[in-house]
Amino acid sequence: MLIYLHVASTIVVRGLERYEAINSNDVAAKFQIAKRLPAESYENFEEMLKIHSKLKIEFRKILKEADASILKEPPAEYSFLHLKRDILLHMLKNCRFCERRCGVNRYEKFGFCRCSSLSYYSSEFLHFGEEPELIPSHTIFFNRCTFACVFCQNYDIVYSDDYIFDAREMARIVDIRRKHGSRNVNLVGGNPDQHSHKIIEMLIYVESNVPIVWNSNMYHSDELAEIIEDVVDVWLGDFKYGNDKCALKYSKAPNYWEVVTRNFLRAKDNGELLIRHLVMPNHVNCCTEKVVEWVSKNLGSDVRFNLMFQYYPTYKAFQYPEIARRLNDEEMKNSLFVAAKHLKNLV
Repeated sequence: MLIYLHVASTIVVRGLERYEAINSNDVAAKFQIAKRLPAESYENFEEMLKIHSKLKIEFRKILKEADASILKEPPAEYSFLHLKRDILLHMLKNCRFCERRCGVNRYEKFGFCRCSSLSYYSSEFLHFGEEPELIPSHTIFFNRCTFACVFCQNYDIVYSDDYIFDAREMARIVDIRRKHGSRNVNLVGGNPDQHSHKIIEMLIYVESNVPIVWNSNMYHSDELAEIIEDVVDVWLGDFKYGNDKCALKYSKAPNYWEVVTRNFLRAKDNGELLIRHLVMPNHVNCCTEKVVEWVSKNLGSDVRFNLMFQYYPTYKAFQYPEIARRLNDEEMKNSLFVAAKHLKNLV
């Protein structure tokens, strides 16, 4: 069971121990460990993957044993982190970052997410509206998304390109925000998955020991998970739907349930976990109840779970009468009843 302790106005959450230890500078963030694991550079993609698999075993051993003293060691000239960046740059030629697996060459054209090899973001700032253990959170809002949600509340971010993402410059900003009190780097959007190559490149230049929070729709591919899970300290996963029919209708996301449940199970074994679920009108029984029941059964009844009532109709939602309104009192009450029945740790 997760227990909250109030110490010097700081909320400490049992279940996010490693996250808290990074913020106390008792252990190193994953990416800082990866930067200190030497690797070899190869042109051949298959060789890159072989070396990555071998280093991953060594990395996990170090992760279990290392404390903050590893930060005293200088980063490797070419590291496990560099290798990850180069693998992702190669993957862009036949993109399978997400489970759409469109296979486009992003150096030449756009896939479903409308992303090229470049990345754009809309804003970055210290966010005080996130879960209490995350704030102040240095949020970086990336443009574009791997979903096409008809009720998208960030459609202005998803369907535009604002500022080009310069990895070295953003790393400098991350270090500044850390000095200003940020408790994490919160990668969001839009969605961060399709920008993984630029995020890894940014982390090569970040000097601060800061937790990495991956705030996503959890629709990434196994191939991407194999690369990014070694830099993600906290998975802040959005669990939208309880079935494939709703996911396809409202987000154009095929095979949603199999993909997202697979990724949540993998995330549980490769980092610490927070889950968000946005309750939608007329979707308590088909989605909210199914999500809560699966989470309780497969991830544990004490998982950190944010039941969100912030839904409002926007973008194209008015074309779908069943979701063209806010939640009513009965839907909120029923959602809380279902969640409280199965889960112990609700926001």
